[in-house]
Amino acid sequence: MLGEKIRSLFRPNGDLPPNGVGVYMPEIAPGVWTPEPVERDRRSNGLRQFFEDLPLDNRLRILDLGGATQANVNFIALRGHKLYAEDLLLSLEEFKSLVRQGGVRASAGRFIRENLDFPREQFDGVLVWDTLEFLDEETLAAAVVQLHAILKPGGTLLTFFHTHAKGEPVHVYRYQIRDYQTLHLQPRFSQPLPRAFNNRNLERLFSNFRSVKFFLAKDNLREVIVTR
Repeated sequence: MLGEKIRSLFRPNGDLPPNGVGVYMPEIAPGVWTPEPVERDRRSNGLRQFFEDLPLDNRLRILDLGGATQANVNFIALRGHKLYAEDLLLSLEEFKSLVRQGGVRASAGRFIRENLDFPREQFDGVLVWDTLEFLDEETLAAAVVQLHAILKPGGTLLTFFHTHAKGEPVHVYRYQIRDYQTLHLQPRFSQPLPRAFNNRNLERLFSNFRSVKFFLAKDNLREVIVTR
């Protein structure tokens, strides 16, 4: 309903061209926090681990919860995999707007059912990015349960959590894949961090999964690999 599921979608505005050639912003060295959101490249150990953990198969199903970008569609499709996409944060804002207008009743379960409506054990991997930390507690719990359900046994999640204190401003980006260990960060918006997570919080959050692995970068971003 809210937030169309996409198998292959090309959006021209702000996305990288298919061959990756274009006007590139100057690269900022990994681990540099900037007070204003800056379009940049950053290395990602979590992304590298995500691709290393995927099965050696050329017909995998990958879900991207940051919405479809041409760069990610190309990167995944050129390797023989199928990309599905759902912009969970955008769908959440649309859902909240309908609730405020009286169009629907507020329900975390309903929101997750409508926007993560996929068959059980559908995906080999899910690119969650930083979407989870902006969900309220009830919606977050429902999302983690559903992610566990739609992920295949042995499947992998890549998710990011800021290490800032609660209430501090954080930058939210659209993450475009350059290569197996490089992301292009495109600013979306900035907002106060709703809650802070530490390693122990995250281990409890993903307690139904088989393993949780952390990569801490100096730019105040904790990259987390979660395996079912």
